[in-house]
Amino acid sequence: MSKLLQRTLFPESHQYVVPDVAWIRCAFTVLRAGKAITAPDHRIARDSYPGQDILFCKAGRGFVSSEGRTLSVGRNQLMWIANETPHAHWPDESDPWTVLWVRIDGPNCAAIRRKVFGDGPTLTTILKPSEIERWFDELFDVLRARDDNVDMALNHLVSELLHLIAAPSLKHGESRLPASLRAIVSEMQHAPERPWHADELASVTGLSPGQTRRLFQKYLQINPRRWLIRERIMMAQRLLLETDARLGTIAERCGFCDVYHFSREFKRSTGTAPRTWRRAEGT
Repeated sequence: MSKLLQRTLFPESHQYVVPDVAWIRCAFTVLRAGKAITAPDHRIARDSYPGQDILFCKAGRGFVSSEGRTLSVGRNQLMWIANETPHAHWPDESDPWTVLWVRIDGPNCAAIRRKVFGDGPTLTTILKPSEIERWFDELFDVLRARDDNVDMALNHLVSELLHLIAAPSLKHGESRLPASLRAIVSEMQHAPERPWHADELASVTGLSPGQTRRLFQKYLQINPRRWLIRERIMMAQRLLLETDARLGTIAERCGFCDVYHFSREFKRSTGTAPRTWRRAEGT
């Protein structure tokens, strides 16, 4: 075993202060980023902190406490820390980690985190670590240069990172959904006007209603009923634009019980009544 460091080293360490704080209400940015080769006693513990810290373990092993969970993080694993809650991270004393880290901020990052990970642990194994390392190299170059377009560049980079985290092992067009959920989603998309009662869902998935609901919540962060209504609204939007059908006819074709129910759900989803939406979007 190589000799352990007595002091943590930071080969890369970059900070950035957004010129206009209003920017993070509409776009993403990076507050800090770097690389740390940690000593065994290196530890960070906070009650809360601005932004969201994302750690990628390049070598060794460490531990992260976040959202009431303490997780072991090994080589090629990435951990997203919920900075708005009490959190801590530290290396394994016998094999201290080397980490690349970034602190992002922007519009409701906690909601983005939940979209990526659902209610489960915010830890994932990166199957193509070279892509994450390339991303960090590009980020360090941008923070080092700080050109006139740095804010747009950082927004783009954070969005790219979110994509890398959300689907680290998928090729374009592949799905991260389990086969049973993928099957029911496909069936419902082809016939959103159907009521899709619990027994119909079970006949497709082979699962109980409770298991199906849990799959929807875990992977899509929505319950089956709300997901189906969203599909019906998108079907209605197409009919509003492509046909001259009356609202009552569209409501019936899309599976709504009446025009009132259709109009209420349409406005709830789009912020606009269907007749108003048709006039505005049909130009």
